[in-house]
Amino acid sequence: MQRRKGRKIPMNIDGATAVIYSELGFSPALGRGLFILSRSVGILAHAWEQSQQGGRIKGPMPPGIPYRYTGPVPRDFVK
Repeated sequence: MQRRKGRKIPMNIDGATAVIYSELGFSPALGRGLFILSRSVGILAHAWEQSQQGGRIKGPMPPGIPYRYTGPVPRDFVK
């Protein structure tokens, strides 16, 4: 892995889980497989949810065709 000179590499959730898998003793290949598996489950759940809504599956769209929110109306929460 090549490091950037003079700049920190930002950490995201994928990097954090890679550290955890490594500390738990998983090999890099197995850690990558676990990462891919978790992402696959997420994208399948998202695709299933969109298919049940009856509309088209969202994807890259031109800026002139905005998405419409059809969920619950916003509500105030007691602090």
